[in-house]
Amino acid sequence: MKRNWKLLSALVVTGLWLWFIYARSAKPADVSDEESGVVLDFLIRLFPFINMKIVRKLAHFTEYFILGGLLYLDWRLLNRGRVILPLGAGLIFAAADEYLQTFIPGRSGEILDTLLDFCGVAAAVTAALLLRRRRGGRNC
Repeated sequence: MKRNWKLLSALVVTGLWLWFIYARSAKPADVSDEESGVVLDFLIRLFPFINMKIVRKLAHFTEYFILGGLLYLDWRLLNRGRVILPLGAGLIFAAADEYLQTFIPGRSGEILDTLLDFCGVAAAVTAALLLRRRRGGRNC
């Protein structure tokens, strides 16, 4: 029963994170630019070289890095097959996210953003696998 509770909790958190990603993607370009500007204003104090393009690309990578970690956790709790499941799911979500943006005013779906999103997922899954292996986990 405890395992089922952990799995359900993990799946809910993953679902909420996906909702967060899609809610941000569903915002028109002007709203998204304004929100990114707030982050840029903060980060520019720490890193004077940073610009809007870097902030937006870091946001893609970071959102999907977190998603990759959550998908890996779901996969581990499901105790299913190969690591292709969280990687494949991450790629599908990234592609769907970019496709969704083609319907939002001022936004566009970019293949390079899909690849960057997938790199975030792959980096998180790789990091989780390496940490698990380092800790002596079996079935990495």
